[in-house]
Amino acid sequence: MQPAQPVPGPVEDLLRRLLAAGTVGAAAQAAVDTVCDALQVEVSWSGIIEENSLTMAAYNGLHTTEMAALWRLEIGHGIGGRVAQEGRTIRVRDYRRDPRRVPVMKHLIDGEHLRSSICAPLVCGSEILGVLYAAERFSRDWTDDEVRFVTSVGRDTGVALSLIRRHRQDRLESEDAVRSARERARSIDAVKVLAGTLAGADDIGPGIAVLACHLGMHIELLNSDRELLREAPQPGGGTAHVRFETAVGEELPALLRVRGDRDLDATERELVEVCSGLIALQLLRERAALQMELRVHGELFDDLLEGRVDDHLRLLERAALLGVDLKAPRYVACIGPHVGEGGECDDTHAAFSRGALDRLEHDLGRHCPRAILMPRRGEVVALLEPEKTARKKVDEALRLVVGSTAETGALAAGLGRMCVGLGDYEDSYAEARMALNLARRRWRAGEVLSPADLGFYGLVGRASTRQSLESMVASALGPLLEADAAGASAYVKTLDVYLASDRRLERTANDLHVHPNTVRYRLTKIQEMLGVSLRDVEERFLLELALRVRAALDQQ
Repeated sequence: MQPAQPVPGPVEDLLRRLLAAGTVGAAAQAAVDTVCDALQVEVSWSGIIEENSLTMAAYNGLHTTEMAALWRLEIGHGIGGRVAQEGRTIRVRDYRRDPRRVPVMKHLIDGEHLRSSICAPLVCGSEILGVLYAAERFSRDWTDDEVRFVTSVGRDTGVALSLIRRHRQDRLESEDAVRSARERARSIDAVKVLAGTLAGADDIGPGIAVLACHLGMHIELLNSDRELLREAPQPGGGTAHVRFETAVGEELPALLRVRGDRDLDATERELVEVCSGLIALQLLRERAALQMELRVHGELFDDLLEGRVDDHLRLLERAALLGVDLKAPRYVACIGPHVGEGGECDDTHAAFSRGALDRLEHDLGRHCPRAILMPRRGEVVALLEPEKTARKKVDEALRLVVGSTAETGALAAGLGRMCVGLGDYEDSYAEARMALNLARRRWRAGEVLSPADLGFYGLVGRASTRQSLESMVASALGPLLEADAAGASAYVKTLDVYLASDRRLERTANDLHVHPNTVRYRLTKIQEMLGVSLRDVEERFLLELALRVRAALDQQ
């Protein structure tokens, strides 16, 4: 028998049921029923994570009460436990030949005569809340469309579960408002139209426009700083008095504002509050879809930062699908927690919370609007697109962000070189990460270091290309090279001979065929231009190293 393809009707019904669900069980049951109806499978059930285990939340089509009462999986164990741990969908053609089954659950599955299944995570962003099964009592080759459908149902259900758990009281109030609005035919029609518009669109703009048209008033969506994000204008509404405001969730701080030449009645106020809940759900769905897309396509940024850029055109195409233009120049920055002198920092210590990451993205976005942030290896990697390649502004923006520690904790940052081509990202990322490791161990938090601050570490910390060696020489000897090029000062040669002569003034003067006072004068100028002391062992070492690297490059 050819499996039936999912149709739009069950999806719309699922969204309506999730919007109306006031409990975890109701949302889970909506997902289970939708899977059974859409895929025409015999059995479906859902497990919710409680502490470190999955427990049954809803089911459809089970023959025994034992399965419903006793099914329980530890996270990481069995197929469902792995899905709950890894956050990826798994399909099974035949349970009897699958080694991943947990023996303690084997008799329950066999008791139901289940043979094949799809198991998808219930996710909201990066948070995994449970799993969703579609199962048959015979071996079935699941199609990619069916796998994508169950995964999509799991994502939508995960968003709804997150709202239920985090905003239960708000949800109850919203349901009361919906029940009251349903008593009025006009409000019922408005909610249906708005929900249908949001479900069928990838943008919240049409939904806000429906509400504005229904009320005949001007609607604005504002962020937490009361900056305008979206509006649905009505004639003269933009300058009219504010008649009503309501919050659009707490996880995504936003405000829905109504302007007009009249006050709202009680029914209209309830309608606006209900619509704000629908808009909040849509915004969370959009963010969850984007986060999943970035996770699925995370290999793009791994390839970019690790230098796997053999096929430039293909990499540019993949980036374009994510809305990222890699042809634009960018800097790579790494941001992480400050640990202080002698502190140790591993991936567990450096992990960012979801709230801290959101705040960091918000703060950095105010200074670099096109910034792209990615959690990676216990730190945050940022691709920063400057205006007219102004590195100073990028550096200042990073210092402002890492210097503000009220909500993110003490931070430090490293900034790599500008990336003009795809091949520059690997070196820039290596420099930024190395600079971060040094900055986070400084005694003072809020430091931002760049390649110029790496010195010797920037040379030996990675396999150096000619370009990085030339950059190191320019960083160490730049002012001397510029002065020698502008005149006949011979500062570089004087420094080289002086260090090679074990800092003996007379011997240096003899080798250069000049008076010792001339050597003494040049050495004074060299120290002033470089901002170093030739008495300092480490600074002398870096200068000697730069001189030898320069000599080796000249011989190539």
